[in-house]
Amino acid sequence: MTPDCDVIIIGAGVAGLAALEELSAAGISVRCLEARDRTGGRILTVRDQLLPIPIELGAEFVHGKPPEIWEFVSQGYMTAHGRPREPVYVRSGEIRGEQGLADQVERAVSDVQPPARRYGDENFARFLARGSYPDEVKEWAALYVEGYNAARRERIGTAGLAEAAKAAERIDGDHLFSIAEGYDRVAHSLVQPVRNLERSVRLGTIVDRIQWQPGSVGVHVRCASGERRETLRCRQVIVTVPLGVLQANAGELGAIRFDPEPGQLLQAARALESGAVYRITFRFENAFWETRPEFTTARFFFSQERVFPTWWKPAAEGVPILVGWSAGPAADELGGVPEAEIIARAVASLERIVGTTVPSVQSAWFHNWQDDPFSRGAYSYIPAGQLPARNTLAEPVRGTLYFAGEATDCGGQAGTVHGAIASGRRAARQVLADYRKMSRLTA
Repeated sequence: MTPDCDVIIIGAGVAGLAALEELSAAGISVRCLEARDRTGGRILTVRDQLLPIPIELGAEFVHGKPPEIWEFVSQGYMTAHGRPREPVYVRSGEIRGEQGLADQVERAVSDVQPPARRYGDENFARFLARGSYPDEVKEWAALYVEGYNAARRERIGTAGLAEAAKAAERIDGDHLFSIAEGYDRVAHSLVQPVRNLERSVRLGTIVDRIQWQPGSVGVHVRCASGERRETLRCRQVIVTVPLGVLQANAGELGAIRFDPEPGQLLQAARALESGAVYRITFRFENAFWETRPEFTTARFFFSQERVFPTWWKPAAEGVPILVGWSAGPAADELGGVPEAEIIARAVASLERIVGTTVPSVQSAWFHNWQDDPFSRGAYSYIPAGQLPARNTLAEPVRGTLYFAGEATDCGGQAGTVHGAIASGRRAARQVLADYRKMSRLTA
């Protein structure tokens, strides 16, 4: 049957949009299908007229100066503001060790690189148990790795952590930046060069099944209301959905069935893990924490609270906002909890951290990425012993199926927006190479 286009991209997050831009520039006929009513994937920026800064419900930080994002900064599409880390470690309202403790925790986390080469790929808990760090430093380091990677210390592997650390060093990843105009500017910048964007991207289009054979694909879709079903045909397809969606069981909303199944690739997807994250943003009438000198200069507050142990201030000075973060094991207790109860637990944790009663919350912003059927969690991480899985997931299947998204990044940038962009461009280049090869054979 005559294809509707050459290539179909499933998912309009930044990986899908990056692939769309690359293929469109090469003159390939392409359609990008997105289940939601918006683009951007796990980037979700909202704006409040009462605030001078945008509110991020998904990705917020740019780690270092990755070229995938910095190219848009240099072109003037967006402005990047530096975000000093300046962490404090807090227990029951009291700061623990200040800079000395922060330096020790940083060393304990960064020391993973040489042991990863010497002892092989072991989980982070085992790595810490062998170390000579004080017990308090070990616990803070484990909590940091769990929170930062949305992972479990007994599961996440040192080889993956070492690979990510080396990748971060190449882009000065210890420095944080935020996008002044809002992180959604990244998604918008990606598709600036795409002509007929409205025709190229179809929103509210859910993919149920991919039926394929080499060089021919039928993508079975339905609209979000479920009233209309159709089959779109193409020669090649790029799947950019999050890892949690790839791992979803057949019949669940958002799950995609492959006919036939690319068994080795899906096995690699199941070998990786997707963490859980709850983040919440509170606006207060005033920045009450500024009344305590020890909290005035701090940017990040780390604690050992069971839920929402980590909080940070916005980039803009004087804005009465705090962001709470609960990831990995700290997210377990929040599964299935109503939003009002999540807000109440976040307030209670914050009060214990700052050691004072929190004034009335003026506004709260929250998106449950775990219950979002088109995300099913946060970003991915590599369990011990599963480092090759990302490479398998990034390999084309018989010149027809291609996979992108942060979980498929093989350069140590998984879990980041720039890693997702790089993966989309990599998949697009793979498509182009196979497309040209196919064209020569049929010429």
